[in-house]
Amino acid sequence: MNSWQDHPAIDLPMVRTLVNAVGVDAFDGMRGQFVDDLKNLVVAYKAAYARSDTDEARAAAHGLKGAAGNIGLVRLSMIASALEKDPTDPGRDLDIILDESIAHLVAAS
Repeated sequence: MNSWQDHPAIDLPMVRTLVNAVGVDAFDGMRGQFVDDLKNLVVAYKAAYARSDTDEARAAAHGLKGAAGNIGLVRLSMIASALEKDPTDPGRDLDIILDESIAHLVAAS
């Protein structure tokens, strides 16, 4: 799970492009929905992994990878990609990266 550490937490130019495209107010509203979706996908991954449902874990990781990537959260997308390929227990890494990603997203807009 180390390769995700080699990536930036956020693609700031991508986030700025999104903010410029939709406006700050609209982005603020979208950001809340994105954050909720990311949190729900992390919960879904952990639940599937805990019950040894690798298909469901991969599906949740795939959704997390796409959702994070769509809003420029590179590191979160990369860890989700690793989990999609090889569902494992991410320990605290996934929670830490989620929290850091949300903080970067809030600071970027």
